[in-house]
Amino acid sequence: MNRFCKSTILPAVALCALGLWSVQPDPAFAETETGDRPEIKVPRGGGRAAFEKFGCITCHMGDGRGGQNEGGYGADLRVTKLTEQEVLQTITNGRAGKGMPPFKGLIDDETLQMLATFVKEELRLK
Repeated sequence: MNRFCKSTILPAVALCALGLWSVQPDPAFAETETGDRPEIKVPRGGGRAAFEKFGCITCHMGDGRGGQNEGGYGADLRVTKLTEQEVLQTITNGRAGKGMPPFKGLIDDETLQMLATFVKEELRLK
């Protein structure tokens, strides 16, 4: 009986390990068209994960309220009057006069859109 257990458990463990290895996410970086700066891709996690990962919380706080903080003075995203498209443009191109850095070329288009949607749908005061 001991021999039977060893002969069935080891292959099962090996298959399980191979299965777990094959579902690992792709690397987080991809080359941009020009190849000059890495483009960051966020595999899963949604807008909240991207909001935290890219440091939006440094200026806008975790709940989007903004205000005076270590990153300067972040806008209160909970009450923004910008449309989702305008939020997307702001994240993409920044607002130099207000201290908002541009993220074009640093964050892929899909994640930029995810962040804009997150700001308008999840952070806004209801």
